[in-house]
Amino acid sequence: MDAEELLRRYEAGERDFSGVWLIDKNLSGIILREADLSNGHLDGITLTDTDLRRANLSRARLHEAAFNGANLEGADLSYVVCGQTSLSEVNLSHAKLRKAKLTETSFLNSNLSYADFTGARDFEIYGCRGATFFETIMPDGSSIRSDSI
Repeated sequence: MDAEELLRRYEAGERDFSGVWLIDKNLSGIILREADLSNGHLDGITLTDTDLRRANLSRARLHEAAFNGANLEGADLSYVVCGQTSLSEVNLSHAKLRKAKLTETSFLNSNLSYADFTGARDFEIYGCRGATFFETIMPDGSSIRSDSI
């Protein structure tokens, strides 16, 4: 599916795009609130400054994807597979990243308040400089209650 078709179908009211293949596409600024992109192949996609609140991205592939400045509040990223993915300056409050594979994923200056990383793999705290943590559930199940790291 190309970006134009996805936009046309979204504007027509469709929200289920599970299994979609959108590789190396720039969809900056798009509104995909509550969209189902589960099992999607989004390698190399640019979704900067996008609205993905409460979107379902579970089991999606996000290698070398860029979400800088995106709003992923309440989104489901459980079992997502990331590699060299940028989630910098992203609102991930209340997001689920359970059992996500987060290889070389950056969360610089992101809001991780109330996010759930239970069982996430390859989560590196040094990739979270400037991030806000409040009641954040870490991969080991512990909770960080401070404001930032």
